[in-house]
Amino acid sequence: MKKSLLILLFICFTAAYLSAKVVNPADTSKQYSIKLANTDLKNGTVKFLLRGGIVSTYIKGQEVFEKKYGIAYRDFGCVMPLNISIEDYNKVVASFMDKKYGKGWRKEVRRDVQGI
Repeated sequence: MKKSLLILLFICFTAAYLSAKVVNPADTSKQYSIKLANTDLKNGTVKFLLRGGIVSTYIKGQEVFEKKYGIAYRDFGCVMPLNISIEDYNKVVASFMDKKYGKGWRKEVRRDVQGI
């Protein structure tokens, strides 16, 4: 009886292991980031995400860009969420900005915005 039960458990675990899909964390963060960016755009909370250092970086005059285009900069400093891909998020926002304002805004945006 014990032997049969062990064989059955072994078969079940083997089948479950073989049928499991390998999930690449980079793929899920990319998908999540794109979905999050689209949700933020629909909600009117347009922003560019930034990866900073120990202290968030402020660039003189960035508030002019933010006011002109109705967009905010969100600097995470040195603590980045693991499930967000800044580059993929910013690509969606940049595409939105291109459609809404043309490509001229790209000359005015902060140079440390990744993914655009």
